[in-house]
Amino acid sequence: MNLTQLHAVIVTHEIAYDMRSRMNSGYLIYTEMYRKAFTLIELLVVIAIIAILAAILFPVLSQARVAAKKSVNMSNLRQIGIGIQMYLSDQEGFPMMSSPSTQVPRTRWPDHMYPYVKSTDIFRGPLAPPTMFSKAFAHAPSIKFGGYGYNYQYLGNSRFVTGNSAFPFTASESAVEFPADTVVIADTMGVRRANNTTVAGEYTIDPPLSSSRGSGKASGYYGEGAECGTGAAGCRSLPAEWATGRVTIAWADGHAGTKKRSQLDDKDGNGTPDNGYWNGLGDASVQ
Repeated sequence: MNLTQLHAVIVTHEIAYDMRSRMNSGYLIYTEMYRKAFTLIELLVVIAIIAILAAILFPVLSQARVAAKKSVNMSNLRQIGIGIQMYLSDQEGFPMMSSPSTQVPRTRWPDHMYPYVKSTDIFRGPLAPPTMFSKAFAHAPSIKFGGYGYNYQYLGNSRFVTGNSAFPFTASESAVEFPADTVVIADTMGVRRANNTTVAGEYTIDPPLSSSRGSGKASGYYGEGAECGTGAAGCRSLPAEWATGRVTIAWADGHAGTKKRSQLDDKDGNGTPDNGYWNGLGDASVQ
């Protein structure tokens, strides 16, 4: 073998070696890339884990939001209860539910409370739907309130009833003999029509039975005629349990608490509706 042939053999071997090296290197790169990718099974497992975590966490987060709203709701009514006490101290009586409809701007009980609490936000019930926020403050017409109702049948009704000297009226502080058992403000759903819409009573609550004085309307409740829903109490401005299953209440002694509506409407617990928690006397026999 001469030098030319030897050189050719060496070159051939070098080329072959270089090709093998390149092939091995590409295989390693491909293998490494393949190892870094997810398989279909691994991807499905990850998706399943995420779905399970979401199913666990979403209800927890929803419950946390409701719990936060309940806490704000209770705080609002405590502050309103304190405002009521300050108002009583100054005025020696409870506020009217509202001024006459002919007055401009019209005032309602939150307008009387505002100077004592210095906040408009606390008059919007966080558990109430936004459709309940329909009444305007006299001092700030662009700001709406609603979702908290006033026990107007016993504490302050501004309606004028022709030939009836019992209207309008406000209750004195001394007229409420059992303040710890007398509703002043509570969650309200207003007067509900059969289609669940509200067109009246967004700032009032009615007792289960019309008071002996009455509401100032023939129905015995806040609503009348087309405003009303169906059933015997279809015109009633109803205390609301919303999502919590309980009504949050500011009592006449300034404390706040909750009760089921069935408890609020039946003080003596005999299964028959009564006004014991509404009439200021703590007496279930008095209407």
